[in-house]
Amino acid sequence: MTMEIIPKITLKKRKMLAENEETITSEKLTNLVKKDNPLYFYDLDGIDRDKPNLCLFQKVSKSYEMWIDSGPRVLGDVVDLIMAGAAKITLRKKVWLNLDISSVKEITESKIFIGIDSLTNEINNIDISIFSEVDGYVYFGNKSDFERDFKLSSKLKNLCKNNRLYVCENSEKNIPYWENMGITGVLMDIKKN
Repeated sequence: MTMEIIPKITLKKRKMLAENEETITSEKLTNLVKKDNPLYFYDLDGIDRDKPNLCLFQKVSKSYEMWIDSGPRVLGDVVDLIMAGAAKITLRKKVWLNLDISSVKEITESKIFIGIDSLTNEINNIDISIFSEVDGYVYFGNKSDFERDFKLSSKLKNLCKNNRLYVCENSEKNIPYWENMGITGVLMDIKKN
């Protein structure tokens, strides 16, 4: 199975940003990514301020398959993302404290992923059985964290044996490393040409 590489776009202050924080317009996006391709939206407005970019998602959903990471906090937030066109949604335990995957799965056929942030040590404390209904995981650490922390690397290796696991990566040179680890896919910052 070939590892997926999905372009990641950061949303901040209602703008789409490339890896160097330059603004990407909707028109420029069509030059960077072919229509109908998947895009990962890392929505800092939603994650940090509970103000997801729903209008932008509705506009972009006409051309792209969207995987949205905007920090939903309640079921109503998930409904908003579904209505905006999300095919996949990343949930974060640190913002949705009483997360109940069963309730989420009852209201959507969209794929549900759990975000794992190495900075909060979630990976070392994650109980896979609690999240058995999810479609996969997204790891937000980096290769050096992975290599330095034996407990973390062991947990992630075990996680990707029986689950879909995606990692965020900034360097194309690290893709073969992740591929050898058995990772399902890489979320790579979109580059502005």
